[in-house]
Amino acid sequence: MATAAGFAVYDTRDRNFFLGFVIVAWVGVALGFAPPSWARFNGQADYPAPLILQFHAGLYMLWMVLLTAQVLLIRTRRQHVHRRLGLSAAAMIPAMVLTGLFAEGYSQRHYLGHPPDSQSFFIIPLFYVAAFGVVATMAVLKRREPATHKRLIYLATSVIVGAAWARGIGASLTAAVGDGYFGTIVNTFTSTNLLFAALLMFDWRTRGRLHPVGLTVVPALVVCEFVVSWIYHSPHWLPVARSIASAMPGPPF
Repeated sequence: MATAAGFAVYDTRDRNFFLGFVIVAWVGVALGFAPPSWARFNGQADYPAPLILQFHAGLYMLWMVLLTAQVLLIRTRRQHVHRRLGLSAAAMIPAMVLTGLFAEGYSQRHYLGHPPDSQSFFIIPLFYVAAFGVVATMAVLKRREPATHKRLIYLATSVIVGAAWARGIGASLTAAVGDGYFGTIVNTFTSTNLLFAALLMFDWRTRGRLHPVGLTVVPALVVCEFVVSWIYHSPHWLPVARSIASAMPGPPF
């Protein structure tokens, strides 16, 4: 089956590629979030986890569980269950965006009164939340176009999984390339961009061309990364970030 643009919707190699992506995603989640979660469990976190942070973590973990289930349902040819289960994502996406925004806002509000003075970093999770929300919503809207839908789900998940990988390897990359304009792009977005590149290379290898999603959404996300790094390093951003953080619900500072 091919789309109107001549892009094959299915290829026998899709099954293993998307299963491999799920495995890589889970490794990133474990690498990035297991250590801080363990520290928080042992009472070693900078501040107690508010309810909004608990909801945030639970929803993002549920997204990973849902993604895994969806890939396995397609592998076992239970597309009807896949479609019904996928409708739950439509309700999850706005909840994930809102809890992500307020959980990070709570964190940055805490650090207004405690070191490190990290409010410039606020733009990075804001980008993650916004990019995930936009691309995941596009995926829901395109759920009747399988080739487009699954690539948008892949990209949306790559954004949040890239954030997890960055937690795990970002410090090593920062030590190697620094935290300047280009250094921020490398130490923050390398994992995400490698996942993007894997999808583009897979489509080129299996179809001999790139899907329109790869030709439009991927470049748009990469351009946003450069904009995010520019904002992060702009002296004009810090007072704005502090103002946003101070307006968020959270502990006194």
